[in-house]
Amino acid sequence: MDLKHWYRCKVCGYMYTPQQVQALVHLLASRSEATPAEFTEPIPCRKKGCDGTLVLTDDPYRDARS
Repeated sequence: MDLKHWYRCKVCGYMYTPQQVQALVHLLASRSEATPAEFTEPIPCRKKGCDGTLVLTDDPYRDARS
């Protein structure tokens, strides 16, 4: 998992921060009884009505708080 770049849904284009993706992976891994490091399934988009999966973008993530 890359914590320095944005993630985007392949279908709807919704953008996710690395922290959002990290939280999704933790949630999905806990449901499958795997550790987050072992989770290798595609990450589904959480936007209502979307069936897409998330992909890593080339856009660097810059935290607005820094």
